[in-house]
Formats: sequence, C-alpha cells, structure tokens
Amino acid sequence: MNAKYFLLIVLLIHPFVSATGQDPEIQKVKVIAHRGGIVPGYPENTLSAFQRSTDLEVDYVELDLRATKDGEIVVIHDETLDRTTNGIGLVADYTLKELKKFDAGSGQSIPTLEEVLDLVSGSDVKLLFDIKLNKNLDAEQILERVRKFDMTSNIIIGVRSLEDLGKFHEINPKLRTLGFLNAVDQIDDFVKNGIDIIRLKPTWISENPSLISSIHNGNKGVWITVGYLSDAKLKAIVYTGVDGIIYDDPEKLQQVMMK
Repeated sequence: MNAKYFLLIVLLIHPFVSATGQDPEIQKVKVIAHRGGIVPGYPENTLSAFQRSTDLEVDYVELDLRATKDGEIVVIHDETLDRTTNGIGLVADYTLKELKKFDAGSGQSIPTLEEVLDLVSGSDVKLLFDIKLNKNLDAEQILERVRKFDMTSNIIIGVRSLEDLGKFHEINPKLRTLGFLNAVDQIDDFVKNGIDIIRLKPTWISENPSLISSIHNGNKGVWITVGYLSDAKLKAIVYTGVDGIIYDDPEKLQQVMMK
C-alpha cells in the first residue's frame, strides 16, 4: 500500500479528539527528540539542543555515542566531523581535548556523555542511546558513566546488531533495549534475543499495516523514526498505533498531538 494513501485512510477512520478532551491513544505515545532536536538555533547533539528538549519536557532525548582517540565518550552522529562541525576527519582520530576546540554550531562544543547526563539528571527526561561501539568504546564503559549518575533506569540502549545486544544484556539483563533495525526480516531474531522495543521505518508500516500489531502481540514496543511531515501526516502516524515517535522537532510533535 502506498504510504500516502495508508496515512490518509488512518486520518479518515480514526477520530482525533474525544468530547472529553485529548484522545488517550495520543497520550500514551512517547515524544523522542531526535539527536536532541534538529531545529534552527539548536544544533543537533549539542547541550543547547538537549537543554531545549529538557525544557519542553519531552519523554526521551535520542543521542549518538562515539569514542575519541583517547577513549572518551562524546555525542556526535557522524563518523566524521565534516558535516556538523568546523573540523574535518574522523572523530576517532582526535583526543577529547582536541575535539573540544571545534564548533558544533552556534558556538556549541561537542559534548561528552557525562555532560549530557549531568544536564538531564534530576529531570523527568529519559535518554535513548544510539551507540557506535568500537575498540575504544565498549558497553561497560558506557554503563559505568550511567551508573555514576544513578540513571540506569532512565536510559534505553539502542543497538544495531545482535552481538551488541548480547554485550549489554551480559552486563545487565534488566537494561531496556531498542533495536535500530535495517530490515523487516531482522525483527524475529531481535525479539527472540530479548529486545524490548523495535524501531520501524514508515515504509515498512505502509507496506505491512499489521506489522505494529504483530510486534505488540509479542509484548514488544514499537517506535518509529520519521522526517519532517505536515501536521496531518504527523497526526496520522500517531494513529498507526506506535508507542513512540522519534522526530527532529519535538515541539512541533507536541503541538500536533495537543490539537
């Protein structure tokens, strides 16, 4: 089914707001700020973006973790500095001290994981980690930082392979985990290996509208990552039955869900 027509059908068959107020189906959907939020004036994966999303009281902030040359944990999406900073080259080729000299946008520096944990600690905002494990960044290293701030129960570990899922579960079987899957045929394997939440792509849902309910039947959550959409299409995504929406502009998503 074409994605556009699928969303249109959802819009037509589902009432948005009950006579008594906001639809309870909307209230249960989590707002996740993609890379802290990607909006003008608040560069992605920076403390200013994370502060904004914390002030907005989003449910979760998603952030990307990488390792420096000297084994420190920093928050940046790309493998290289070129797109999001005034630096060039691989993140892993620089020490933390060297990386801190680069501008990540609007005068912001590349934050460390500890700086982000310190910023959100004490708030109700939880964190979703998109983790890029390598020889300088291991699971224990990340969880040690989290334990330092007593935030183990406030994080979700996002993994992209069964190997990484196993590494985290070996350390702490009670960790909440999310699978950033690359294909639909990975779902069963991740479910069998104890994943808690499956991240789907919009095209997968439009091609198989029963996908969400089948995952829910296995007692697993469903989150979705979507790019910028019109208010109507964004509202329609809510009514697909997903449990969380990872979105670049969390304030817009909040406003759409309140209408």
